[in-house]
Amino acid sequence: MLFILVAISATFLTVVGLSNSLNTIISSQRAQVAADAGALSCVIYGQDAVERIVIENNAELISVISKASQCQVVAQFHGVSRDAYAMTSSDSRLPTLQR
Repeated sequence: MLFILVAISATFLTVVGLSNSLNTIISSQRAQVAADAGALSCVIYGQDAVERIVIENNAELISVISKASQCQVVAQFHGVSRDAYAMTSSDSRLPTLQR
């Protein structure tokens, strides 16, 4: 009988832990999508469009740093913050991390 109670308790704790981890992962991804969309809208439409785009993605805008052809946006979703960076280019060669 004791073994069954221990097994049920361990299963319950595992499910709760996985649920919390899953919620954090989902919040992280939602924050990243909002930050990405905000950064892209910043370089395409200007800094004024960022807040609307982030809010449409159900996130909170934390900060925007905008320069001539670059923009960095930090967005937060359920307490998880993520940032994104976007830039424009006048030629067809865009800098990437790929080699």
